[in-house]
Amino acid sequence: MTGAVVTGSFVMAAVGAFYLLEGGRQEYARIFLKVGVVAGAIASIAIVFPTGDLHGKYVARNQPAAMAAMEGLFRTESGAGMVLMGQPNEETGEIDNPIVVNNALSFLIYGTTRAEVKGLDQIPHDQWPTALPLLYYAYHIMAGLGTWFVLLMIVSAFLLWRGRLHTARWVLWALLLSFPLPYIANTAGWMTAELGRQPWLIYGLMRTSEGFSSTVSAANGLFTLIGFMGLYTVLGLLFTVLIYREISKGPETKVAEAVHAD
Repeated sequence: MTGAVVTGSFVMAAVGAFYLLEGGRQEYARIFLKVGVVAGAIASIAIVFPTGDLHGKYVARNQPAAMAAMEGLFRTESGAGMVLMGQPNEETGEIDNPIVVNNALSFLIYGTTRAEVKGLDQIPHDQWPTALPLLYYAYHIMAGLGTWFVLLMIVSAFLLWRGRLHTARWVLWALLLSFPLPYIANTAGWMTAELGRQPWLIYGLMRTSEGFSSTVSAANGLFTLIGFMGLYTVLGLLFTVLIYREISKGPETKVAEAVHAD
């Protein structure tokens, strides 16, 4: 739910920024920016703390393999660091070209910098997430975008409070260009959840390989997948066209229609 609020807030703020940069609809633009930035700042912080913090601790406690894979923690460590960037290498069991914040992972999960965090070396290899690199990258995209949301909304809220947001074109451009990012972050979060529970269908009880239907062929599954991909492609294009048309027409059109109807 918090992710939906973040998405809606960024959309509203981006529309307001678009109107201001375009030079028209100033009254509506200021309303859209104020509502979008205030709601976005609250929701972006809430999605990090407490919701994200509590969920991370829950995953570490109940799905240690998923947590280790998400963070690229191949070896159990006391004072485990948090990897900001790097490429997971399953063959060597290391992160290539890492940028690490020392002790941060232990502190975020257990509240102390010296706590031991369980790595993949303590988990049987057949219980590792099956698409480990994809899980790692999806999680880091989600977390990276979430950090960007917080920073951008805090800066925007500060400028709004100081009365300078409407003339800060660099922030308006950042808000406008961030329009699609919450959609990407939500998708990356969904991928993190689904990839992280692998190889389990029911965690610890039934594997995904045991849960498929013996009466549905691979060809039928592929056909259904392609059908859904096509459907969502069409819906995505329609959404883009319709939202652009509505933004271009502006809210005053709806106001005029309502007045005329009365």
